[in-house]
Amino acid sequence: MLNIVKRPSQRSYDYIIIGSGSAGSVLAARLSEDSSKSVLLVEAGPSDRNTFIQMPAGLGIPLMKDRYNWKFFSEEASGSEKEIYTPRGKVLGGSSSINGMNWVRGNSADYDDWAQSGLTNWSYAHCLPYFKRSENYAQGDPAYRGIGGPTNIVKAEATNPLFKLFLDAACDYGLALNPDHNGETQIGAHTTQRNVSKGTRHSASQAYLYDQPAKAQLDVLLETRCTSIEFSGQDAVRVHLSRRGKVFTVEVGSELILSAGAIQTPQLLMLSGIGDGDALKACDINIKQHMPGVGSNLQDHPAWCFEYGATDPRDSLASKLGYLGRLKIGVEWLFRKQGLGISNHFEVGAFLSLLGKGMGADAQMECIAMRGDFTPEGIKIEPGYQCFTSLQRPTSRGKLCITSADPAVGPKFEFNYLTTDHDKKLAVAAIKATQQIFQQSAWQGRLSSELSGVDNLKSDSDIIKWAFANVESNYHPCGTCSMGVDDKAVTDAQGRAHGFNNLRIVDASIIPSIPAGNLNAITIMIAEKIADSILGVSAIEPEYPSIN
Repeated sequence: MLNIVKRPSQRSYDYIIIGSGSAGSVLAARLSEDSSKSVLLVEAGPSDRNTFIQMPAGLGIPLMKDRYNWKFFSEEASGSEKEIYTPRGKVLGGSSSINGMNWVRGNSADYDDWAQSGLTNWSYAHCLPYFKRSENYAQGDPAYRGIGGPTNIVKAEATNPLFKLFLDAACDYGLALNPDHNGETQIGAHTTQRNVSKGTRHSASQAYLYDQPAKAQLDVLLETRCTSIEFSGQDAVRVHLSRRGKVFTVEVGSELILSAGAIQTPQLLMLSGIGDGDALKACDINIKQHMPGVGSNLQDHPAWCFEYGATDPRDSLASKLGYLGRLKIGVEWLFRKQGLGISNHFEVGAFLSLLGKGMGADAQMECIAMRGDFTPEGIKIEPGYQCFTSLQRPTSRGKLCITSADPAVGPKFEFNYLTTDHDKKLAVAAIKATQQIFQQSAWQGRLSSELSGVDNLKSDSDIIKWAFANVESNYHPCGTCSMGVDDKAVTDAQGRAHGFNNLRIVDASIIPSIPAGNLNAITIMIAEKIADSILGVSAIEPEYPSIN
């Protein structure tokens, strides 16, 4: 039984964790395994015990609700980038409770690049044991995949005929069919894997908190915002919290760990006087430490949605989502945890190496067998097929700042998508590759031409104009408090904030360069790895399986 409290049960905790997402839930579970240590997990949002959070096919419902989603928007960047919708989880489990549940661990080259930048204990060999510790996936090679870990992973069934045609078309284009994109090699067309257990979303909170033995030393405080951190010298001594109009403080016994995510962790640091000195002065915030790296290095996977009509609407999943169809799906899921309700809709995809000459994936495709328009205003579903193509390992960098000392005023940020020649070239290559895959004869005429007109674009300059006009976020912001050894690094290789004794950051904000893949599994791995460092236990020995 999870110990959810309305007020802290004690004045001081050994470990205080701000944010209960993919990292925070992991840390709360691992740190509370030491029965001699008290742990407080603070979450700004409500409980995740909602049917549409638990039901994989219902993922679009909580994503649209203000109750569970911060619903951030980026700023326009240099007049070339529209405002970009950036949902972030405001609920127990954080974004792992509202995301698409695609389980992707990234490419081995991603982590070897981290190691070469000076983070020597973050190579793929060092990360692999923690990926394995985090998961339970029985269908893979045990040299690469974990069995018995907290997060249950299953392979999608991909029974819709349009999914099979995609895999056939991708193979005709030249991609190999990859049985496990989280195994020996990442590149190729694949059936997706998702974190679902017994037909239910297996979020970080479900896997690491609810499904684990109860721990009396762990308190979970919901609907509570951390507004600032108080310091004495270089020690974080207490946190200021606000819950339902009441303010109070809790003292830090041993360590304060920020796991509020790539948008709100840097915001909280800035509100507490840690960040660029000039920007803090402009907000009348006393400078605790000038640290210009806070809020810089913002990264994401820029994405484009390609939409196709279905020649026979019965091929599309939308044909099963009328009123009676949704009722049938809901009944099957509620009473038997079976049927379409157990699917996250994203059932096939691909990783491509377009500019990397086979050395690593630089583009990803994720597909659903319907046209689903998921906007902040609501959901619209129509017959057809959608492919989300995103750039992996982009080189463009954005930034984040605050404009007010009021915690209720959200931070301003811009992604600066496609601001490097590399990213522009990659965008053109990724869009052309998508065009070519959907023009293969394997589709047998069962899809229309692309509905936005992208198939009519001929020149690279026209494609770039279309790319700027239609770019979206793949909802993977990271890097705003990156770990490293350079002047802009905010933490060391164990997530310890430079210049402080007991302040640590553990979430996607410390990622130094964005990996090729969805960030949930990657952030969980990071938290698993740093948890050992916090507890002072020896790291798991590196593993060196062969890599293709």
